[in-house]
Order: sequence, then structure tokens, then C-alpha cells
Amino acid sequence: MVDFPSNFFDLDAIYGLATSQSYTYWIGLGINIILSTIIGGIILIVILEIFSKKFKEPIKPGNAFLAVLVVNLINMIGIMGFLLPYIAPVPYLVMILPLLIWILLIKAFFGELSFIHAIAVGIIFYLITIFVLPYLAGFVMGFLPSFG
Repeated sequence: MVDFPSNFFDLDAIYGLATSQSYTYWIGLGINIILSTIIGGIILIVILEIFSKKFKEPIKPGNAFLAVLVVNLINMIGIMGFLLPYIAPVPYLVMILPLLIWILLIKAFFGELSFIHAIAVGIIFYLITIFVLPYLAGFVMGFLPSFG
């Protein structure tokens, strides 16, 4: 059994991580999180509206932005990086865990969807976040001023 790292909740270690980067890194990361959340939320709303109309399941569009924000915070702040040494020995778990997170968050934020539809939306949006969302966020960030 793997012991959880003792310095994971150590405030000095977190402060050391936070101060290891310049302020431009944190501004860029914040802008990237905001843009990815807005763009991803819009794309997720479109996908959910298609499922909602097809299967007659009502959804709350505002929850799409919250679901995308939670996943962005998990991915971009580095929570998966903290867990990587512990999940890497299990084959394919590094690829499956983000997919499971998407499926569970879709079901949690959109409880009115059936579980099979939550799985379908989770898989579709997982693929979109891998291939389309970074491209769109980078494209939009090209129009913003540089902070460096």
C-alpha cells in the first residue's frame, strides 16, 4: 500500500510551489483557466442541449460552467500531477481516471441525465477537452495582450 505524501497538506510546501513561478505564469494560468472554462462551458452546453432535445431530459445550462471549472482546476493546478506517482503503476489508469472524473462530474452536475447519457457526454467531452479545447483556448489567447 502506498502512503500518501506527508507534505501534501504542508503549507510551506504549497507556498514554495506557489512562489517558484513568476507572476506572469500565474496570470497566464488564470487567464487560461477562465478562457477554457468559458469556451468549454459553451461547448458542453451545446452537447447537453443536443442530448436534452434528443432524449427529452431537462438540463441546467449554468452547471456546465461549474463542471468545466472543476475539471480545469483539477487539470491545470496540478492535482493529477500530485497523484501521478501513485496511479502510474496501474496500466491505463492515467488515461482512464480523467475520463471517470468527467463522467462522474457530468452525472453530479446534471443528475437529471440518465447514467448512460452521462457516460456518453463524458466520453464526448473528454475527447473534446483533449483535442479541441486547448486549440480554441490558445487561439483566443493569441488575441490577448502579453504580460511578460
